[in-house]
Parts: sequence; structure tokens; C-alpha cells
Amino acid sequence: MLSYNNIIEKGEPLNKEIIDHVFDHVTEFPTPAMVSIGDGKADCIVLENFLTHEECDQLVAACEKVGYTFWLQKNHHDADGEATCDSASKAVRVVNTIEANFPHLSAKLYDRIARVVPLKPKCFSEDMPNAEELFERELAGTWVPHALSENLLFGRYHPGGHFMPHVDGSTIVDLNTRSFYTLLIYLNDCLHGGETFIFAGEQCNVMYLDEEENQYRGNATQRVGAVHPKKGSAAFFYYNLLHEGAPVLQGHKYICRADLLYHRTPAIFTSEEDEKAFHVYQEARLAESHGDAERACQLFQRVRKLSKGVASIFQIE
Repeated sequence: MLSYNNIIEKGEPLNKEIIDHVFDHVTEFPTPAMVSIGDGKADCIVLENFLTHEECDQLVAACEKVGYTFWLQKNHHDADGEATCDSASKAVRVVNTIEANFPHLSAKLYDRIARVVPLKPKCFSEDMPNAEELFERELAGTWVPHALSENLLFGRYHPGGHFMPHVDGSTIVDLNTRSFYTLLIYLNDCLHGGETFIFAGEQCNVMYLDEEENQYRGNATQRVGAVHPKKGSAAFFYYNLLHEGAPVLQGHKYICRADLLYHRTPAIFTSEEDEKAFHVYQEARLAESHGDAERACQLFQRVRKLSKGVASIFQIE
């Protein structure tokens, strides 16, 4: 299944501090209201009034002052490391973005999340319900909400802007810190289009190409929920939940996207060698995804030499 997480390759914007410090003066919090989504089976909650209208306006104004750039999808075949944008890329997603690390803003947002969002620990074991779907060896244990990733993405969708059905993937900081939920904040009212549709099933069975509009879309019959872009509302959904940003039909849609990090308690394999082994494992997976099988094999062997524990988690024989 196609995942989009940390794939936008461009330099951080100038004057990003304008965005990062926009909430430094905020000391009071609104009282949000929870809204049900679909039949309640999807791992998604929506809170209206997560941000005030004034806060949304301040964020939008700050982003416009810093300036958006068009999102370009980079692939391994692009010459000289330059990202390209063609009709195939536009069929996937059309949006202007700002992506950078915003430590002050992310801390402010997490402080609010911790106060108003009913987040619970995530427990993973071989005998958990739906273990065949949810359990992976590297997830074993109890994970507690920890922080909001400093990397935030702001998006501005024009009429026709959209994002095909996809999963966001998980941000993995280290062996004991990773994201399990996406936070999606709607910064304005989008009255015509722009819904976040949630689907059941696999991407390959849900998605089709609308050839007339040159957009990958999700089959409406497999929708299990919809979040309508309402100013100040926020959606929290599990990282592997299949969802789509429907085309904006009129006006604009402004959003902020972030990853909610969890920490494993108690942590496992925390020695210096274990941490090195985990980073080498990530390098090996990257080499593997780039088709460099020889280097991937060498790195996997190094993981085994550095830490038998880490090697056992990822079943490196």
C-alpha cells in the first residue's frame, strides 16, 4: 500500500520562525467537541473547536507570509537528484506546501492535545485482538503518547487540488519512539469539496483513475467515513488508515498535518550498540528500497553483528 510520509524533498523555508512562534502568546484553550465518524469502526476521532477561528487565521496568515511552494514528488529515476512534476504526479496529488521542523509550535500543539484529546496507550502482543492485522514483532509492548513530531506540513489546496487514497505511514525516531496517529487540522471552512474520505479495504481495490480529471480517486461504495473541512477542527486517525483528500471544488483548503509520537514503556534494547544496530537496519531498508540488494545484505549482516536483540526483532537470520 502506498504510504506518504516525509517524502517532500525541498529545503526549509526562509523565515519559518514566523510560523513557529505564532502561538507563543496563547495561554487559554478552547473546549473542543467530539464528532462521530461513520459507524465508529474506523480508528479516527474528530474534535471541533480544537483551534479557535482566530488561531486558524493567524496560522494561515503566517504561512502566506512565509510562502508556499508546489509539491513535487521525487523518484529514484529523476536526473541529477531533481524532482519532476508531470501529469502522473498531478494525478497523485496537487497542493502547495510548507514543510519544516517547528519545535515551538509542535510543543504548543501537543500541550493542547494532552489537555483535551482522550488518547490512550497502545498495547501490542501476539494474542491481542486482530493480531494478524495489527501485530508486528517490533511493536511488542506498551506505547504511551509522548510528543508531536517537530516536522509539520502545511498545505494549501486550490480548486482541483486533491490527494489520492493513501496511508500516511509511521515516523520512526528510534526503536522505542514512533508515531501511531496522524493529526490533521483544518484551518478554514471548505464548503465545496475537500473532504477527507476514509475507506475500508486495500488501496489496490479502492482506487481508480478518473481519466477525465486525471486524478486517482477512491471508490465511493467503499467509504466508511468522511471528515468535512471545518475551520478549527482536527482529525486524529491511525497511521495506516486508508484515506483520500477529495478535490476542492471551490475556494481553497488550508490544513496542517503532523505525526503523534508514542514511546515504548519500558524501552527495549537501549545500549549504544543496539541504537547503532537500529540505525544500520534503517539504512539497509533504504538501500533495499532503492534496489541495492548487495549493500542491503551487507548492512543486514552488520545489524546482526552489532545487536542480536535488534536482529531478532526484525528476524535477521
